[in-house]
Amino acid sequence: MSSLVGAPASYLRELPPPVAADCLNFGLKVTRDAQDVGILAQCPSDSLATIKAATGPRYGRVWNCDVIGALIDRFGDGQTGNFRVPGIRGNRVDVTKANTTLYAGDRDCFVFLADEVNRLEIHNRRDGRPGSLARGFFVSNSEVGFSALKVRTFLFDFVCENRIVWGADQVEEISIRHSASAPHRFMEEVAPALMEYARSSAKGIEETIKHAQASKIDKVEAFLASRFGPRVATRIQHAHMLEEGRPIETLWDATTGATAYARSIPWQSERVEFESLAGDILELAVA
Repeated sequence: MSSLVGAPASYLRELPPPVAADCLNFGLKVTRDAQDVGILAQCPSDSLATIKAATGPRYGRVWNCDVIGALIDRFGDGQTGNFRVPGIRGNRVDVTKANTTLYAGDRDCFVFLADEVNRLEIHNRRDGRPGSLARGFFVSNSEVGFSALKVRTFLFDFVCENRIVWGADQVEEISIRHSASAPHRFMEEVAPALMEYARSSAKGIEETIKHAQASKIDKVEAFLASRFGPRVATRIQHAHMLEEGRPIETLWDATTGATAYARSIPWQSERVEFESLAGDILELAVA
């Protein structure tokens, strides 16, 4: 609301509520035309209305219930089907409020589902030994304009008791701003893309990883520094040396080192953001 009327939010927060309301009302009456502001209000029958959001005329609201409904139609309730609430370290659990990865409030929602049964077998996954990766995806939405509708798909090792994703690779994101076309784009682009991801064969992913394992990097230090900066590049190489016992040589090594370094990042959002950059390295193997 404060941005719509051109008033500093930090200043308004320090004012007494009646004064802040006067400032907002003046801005709405003088700075902008009334028709330029879209209001989302909650109107209980026994109390005053509460404004949940104030947005511009080009804002396209994607309702959380539509997002959740589309996911239920395609993937089930989170406890059945291939994609479900992930277990703890790969072991299935009974879903409770303590271990769920399905979250919703009166403004935002977040869903994390994973297929931990049909895992991808990876040759030389770590330290020269074979391993496997599961497929997962995040879907988040804000129906009050706080953030875009986002979908992240990725591969991962496991999810721990604190619901932290470990060993994420090949992180890809679809982001849809809440413009006028957003509701249609969700149904026409995001939902089908998730279904294609869920049904896709593991063969293409495994081939990409094989190419990455065979793709040598010339001048590793410069390669990593150009993507992550010199200081982080050094830490990535150190993390790979601790993890694998040898220097980075291939694109797959660079991805492994980057995701190993990402585990030292304390915040989940920042870690996933960094792992997304690490996943971009694999795209070079098929470029």
